[in-house]
Amino acid sequence: MRTVIKIIIFLIVLVVAALIALPFFINPNDYKDEISREVEKATGRNLTLQGDIGLSVFPWIALDLGPLTLSNAEGFKADSFAKVQAAEIRIKLIPLLKKQLEMDTIVLDGLVLNLETDKNGKTNWDDLINKTEEQDSTPATESTSQPEDASEPALQTITVAGVKLTNANILWSDASKGESYQLRNLNLTTDPLEPGVPTAVDMDFDLISTKPEAKAHVTLKTNAAVDMEKQQYALQGLSFSAIAEGKELAFNQADLSLKGDIKADMAKQWLEVSDLVLAAKASNNEQTIDAKLTGQLTSNLATQQSNIDNLDLTATIEDPSLPDKKAELHLTSGIKADLKQQTLTVSALVLKLQDLLLEGDIQAKDILKEKPTFAGSIHIQPFNLRKLASDMKVELPEMSDESTLEKVELRSELSGSTNQINLNQLALTLDQSNLTGQFAVSNFAKPAFNFKLKLDQIDADRYMPPVKENKDTTEAPPASAEQNNKANPEEALPVEALRQINAKGTIDIGKMKATGLTSENIHITIDAADGLVKLTPMSANLYQGQYNGNVILDARQDAIKLSLNEQIKNVQAGPLLKDMTGDAKISGTANANAKLAGSGATVSQIKQTLTGNGGFAFTDGALQGINIAEIIRKAKAALKGEKLPESDAPVQTDFSSMSGTFTANNGVINNQDLAVKSPLLRIDGAGKANLANEALDYGLKVGIVGTSKGQGGKELEDLKGVTIPIKITGTFSEPKPTVDLANLVKDKAKEELKSKAEEKLKEKLGDDLGGLLGGKLGGSETKSEANSTDAEKATDAESQEEKSSDKKLEDAVKDKLKNFF
Repeated sequence: MRTVIKIIIFLIVLVVAALIALPFFINPNDYKDEISREVEKATGRNLTLQGDIGLSVFPWIALDLGPLTLSNAEGFKADSFAKVQAAEIRIKLIPLLKKQLEMDTIVLDGLVLNLETDKNGKTNWDDLINKTEEQDSTPATESTSQPEDASEPALQTITVAGVKLTNANILWSDASKGESYQLRNLNLTTDPLEPGVPTAVDMDFDLISTKPEAKAHVTLKTNAAVDMEKQQYALQGLSFSAIAEGKELAFNQADLSLKGDIKADMAKQWLEVSDLVLAAKASNNEQTIDAKLTGQLTSNLATQQSNIDNLDLTATIEDPSLPDKKAELHLTSGIKADLKQQTLTVSALVLKLQDLLLEGDIQAKDILKEKPTFAGSIHIQPFNLRKLASDMKVELPEMSDESTLEKVELRSELSGSTNQINLNQLALTLDQSNLTGQFAVSNFAKPAFNFKLKLDQIDADRYMPPVKENKDTTEAPPASAEQNNKANPEEALPVEALRQINAKGTIDIGKMKATGLTSENIHITIDAADGLVKLTPMSANLYQGQYNGNVILDARQDAIKLSLNEQIKNVQAGPLLKDMTGDAKISGTANANAKLAGSGATVSQIKQTLTGNGGFAFTDGALQGINIAEIIRKAKAALKGEKLPESDAPVQTDFSSMSGTFTANNGVINNQDLAVKSPLLRIDGAGKANLANEALDYGLKVGIVGTSKGQGGKELEDLKGVTIPIKITGTFSEPKPTVDLANLVKDKAKEELKSKAEEKLKEKLGDDLGGLLGGKLGGSETKSEANSTDAEKATDAESQEEKSSDKKLEDAVKDKLKNFF
């Protein structure tokens, strides 16, 4: 037995001695050519071994290689596919006999790997992959019988003292896309690699891109643990950083860093990232963004469900145009994603930007499809929009009231997709106004709006530009509309803008003030598409009355066509005109209607083409600014050569009714049946008004009905039947009324002449005959020449005096009427 043991020991010693002596008797460099032929046979590539091959067997099976090169595939630009400056691999021999693989640090220095894609999309490694697949698919010729212990692993343990990769360069170019990337100066070192035991990993490299033109330096440090048997992997204390710069990037320079702990259990299909900290700082010539994101990530790879808890994002934006040259952003939320169901949930979202605070919950579906959808709710807390705009250096339109936009709040349920959004249960607060309803926008490329809104009340004048005061107090004669158009060419109407409007919906307003007018219970229906804008129907309660109307704008042609059909019922004209113009020229209860149409590229052109008809009726009112009864009293006194004392009566003409109809033809308004009735007066009117040049051509006939009631009726009772004609010319801004008192004086002179002639005849011929002949003076052909001459002389002086008084009176009446009109 002892002899057998001695023999075994001797054989072992002999084998070890032989292994030690083997490198001294066998030179591996003698087999370079054979190694190259085998490589070429297997890959079709040439392997060039430029350096010596070092070989040792005990106690390490060690292989040292000098410079070597593997040729590139045909048709590609690079000289070689791969180059290695030096490589070293060492394996302990004795543990290998026990099925234990113990390797020393694997060293690879000066690796250069050229990866290429030609214009046709073919790569320079396709041939290597194809040959490998062919070899794998070749049927085995040997027996497929397996030994009994075939289920046992070939190696029971594998340990590697480490990996050291230095000065590596990986170059990749794609001729089909004109892109190229370079990974240069790659250095990688590790501590011993043992299954399940953390090992330190330290890596850095430079990344260079030509399209876009940029470069970056990347570093990575971590403790990596790999357990192949349990399929568990971990990166503890991960620290990744990248510094990038490039002229074609959105920012000239960007610094990125990622820290955290990553654990993966592939057997359970579970991934966890804890203590995640992602930081980024980017800058260009003027702007800088400094952001930081933290959170916890868990993911079930089998069910494709992932959660991000305690997501927290903070960012500081620096820009010279911002208030204090910077803005702060803070976002917190929780996120759940289910890629199998293609759903995403963002819960407890809180976004704060300056003074703006948004809260919400969002659920998204079909997130991996072409058209994902979303639904949820949002709440923008009350904020001062004017202050926010000022802080953000955003210029707001000038408004009459600078205290507007100080309170804005929004609540809404929302839903939509990448091309539409619907706001349901919308509640918007703007200062003292509250807007509710639904609002939808579809087709963001060419927006279409659909809405049903209710506004409780609003003073729109507060949001309008302030009225510019004319500082030049020098009086100048008013210019006509035609002169104004020549001096200030009128802007064309926004035809293209009207064509872009695509909206359909209704707006109801409880109370509104606009352009000085106050109205209630306003209802507006809008239907606009492809240049046809319909505001129909519209209605409102207006100054104790009612407004109803339809307005249509057609911008489908070069010229805009305007069509309107409007009416008011029982509207108090005095308060309405007072609020509209600041001066109520007419008071009373008004009823009116108008049906007009016109076309043109400007407002003036539409005025020139207005055609249609309408009517109006006022009851129990007054014409402010003129007292026709007072004017007539002064006329009467002037005819008698008297002067009336100053009157404290109101400067107005009362009427019980005023009505009329009109037609419009190419901008000319024609009214032929104006009728004004009062206890004292009857006024009839007829004439035309040109909207284009604002010219007036109108006539009035003022008659006294001779009643003792009304304005000064008793004093003017003896003027019953007298009619005063008034002619109005000029323009809207400068009317020129003319009173035709000559006919009035002439009629009175004729009556007095007739009366005096009768008296003379009575003296000469007696009462009976003289009265008889005097009664026929108007039609008798047998007048006494002498008597006639005497009568005419008797009245001549009186007539001249009355004409002088009449001229003065006419001038006074003109002034009164001019001020009124």
